[in-house]
Amino acid sequence: MYCKVCGDENEGYRIFGIYMCKRCFNKLETVSIDDEDYDEYKNLIRILLSYYISKELNPVN
Repeated sequence: MYCKVCGDENEGYRIFGIYMCKRCFNKLETVSIDDEDYDEYKNLIRILLSYYISKELNPVN
C-alpha cells in the first residue's frame, strides 16, 4: 500500500482508516513541540482526523 503522507510504498499502519508507512508514523510519534516540523505534523493530524470523522458521519454502504 502507499503511504498517504509521503506516497512511498512501505510497510506501515492503518490509522483512522488511512495507511501510513512506519517512517512517517515514527516521525509523527516522536515530533516535539520544539521541532521545526511540529506545525506540519499538527496539521497532518487534523487532516487525518477530518478524514476519519467524515467517514464515520457519512458511511458508504
